[in-house]
Amino acid sequence: MKKNNPWSPCEPTSKDPWDLRKVAHLHRRAGFGASWAELQRDLAEGPAESIERLLHPLAEDEQFRRVADALKQATGALRDNYAAPRDSRPARVWWLYRMAYGGDPLGEKLTLFWHNHFATGLRGVYNLRLMLEQNELFRQHARGKFGELLRAVESDRAMLVWLDGGSNRKEQPNENFARELLELFTLGTGNYTEADVRAAARGLTGWQQGRDNILNKTNEFSYQEELADTSTKTLLGQTGPWRRDDILRIVLEQPAAAMHLCRRLYRWFVSESAAPSDEFIAPLAAELRATNYSIEHVVGIMLRSRHFFSPNAYRQRVKSPVEFCVGAIRQLEPPRTPNLLTLVAMSCERQGQILFDPPSVKGWEGGRAWLNSNGMLMRLNWIAELLGGNSKAALPAYDPEKWAKEHALELSKAIESFCELLLQDDVSAATISQARELANGAKEKLPQALQVLLQAPEYQLA
Repeated sequence: MKKNNPWSPCEPTSKDPWDLRKVAHLHRRAGFGASWAELQRDLAEGPAESIERLLHPLAEDEQFRRVADALKQATGALRDNYAAPRDSRPARVWWLYRMAYGGDPLGEKLTLFWHNHFATGLRGVYNLRLMLEQNELFRQHARGKFGELLRAVESDRAMLVWLDGGSNRKEQPNENFARELLELFTLGTGNYTEADVRAAARGLTGWQQGRDNILNKTNEFSYQEELADTSTKTLLGQTGPWRRDDILRIVLEQPAAAMHLCRRLYRWFVSESAAPSDEFIAPLAAELRATNYSIEHVVGIMLRSRHFFSPNAYRQRVKSPVEFCVGAIRQLEPPRTPNLLTLVAMSCERQGQILFDPPSVKGWEGGRAWLNSNGMLMRLNWIAELLGGNSKAALPAYDPEKWAKEHALELSKAIESFCELLLQDDVSAATISQARELANGAKEKLPQALQVLLQAPEYQLA
């Protein structure tokens, strides 16, 4: 790409150096926020190594994997293929553990993106095991080729239940998956017709859902060739006896598919404050198509770009409840008490984001919708609980002095250090003044001062 292209790589200069603000911005967007040690490491190593580490992380640590596996077993979802545990919080705790303590923040951020893109809810699937399988599917394909992910989603058991794929018959086509495939997953509104929806639905027939008896369906699906509609159909201007693979191929051949996906990725990683023009997104879409829909390639372009590190991108997204809560944990590094992530799951639920159960096929609206009066109150309550502790849940109060000592920072400059950790230069003078006045050199008042920073308007923004 040309140097004057906003998607060309950002090259630090003496006037626009690689600084703490850029490092923190990178971690908020490509993950959920960074610890003090991570910020200092990436500040010293520069943008190339920092971004490379996010794109290609090391293998999971053995201890982390053992704990994650134990938490997954504790969900109870793996013991029974049909029954859904009533309480999904243990599953949410498992995923929150991966986000808060894992070594692949970008992988988890992409997994969350796909969960919102192919929004599937437990209240319609009624089986937590299927939801966990889908979550692992998203993680497996997170950085890969979108076409491979799309094919995996089309045959995913949770999706087949959610959008009635097992009820799609050539005698009576069910259009649910076909409609969302074109509208939400690939092309976007205005880039297909109702005739295309009907043609896609006919081409996607062939799945059969198993039954224990005439009344009770199972969660097993099989593809039956004789049930597929092999008659001639016209989809997006192409005519033939199209089947599953043909339908997905034809859809991804449309230029609108790459544009739609790049717009969604732009909103997720760069900015949700303004809709970018077609001309602005077109270079990304071209790169996506040229690399056979490589997500890693396009996300890498975004993260390295001049535009990503420009004022047009800083603090231009509202943190979702999950980003807000997990980010605070990754940054402040509170003790890993047994109930901490359960409290996070409960707080996210109160703020309106229940993992494994988005509100509709459109996912969470995001943006300013998170900043409603109830959501903001629940955010403030979470910060108060994280800092003040919860004796009933055996959550101790947060100790800012301990954090400063662990990072060899002067206690007298703790507020300045926390400003650098949490807000960098993106904070009002009034907020800093209030925090300093509260601390006033007394270490017992540091939690109150820290609460001012965490409740600042700027901290609500990613």
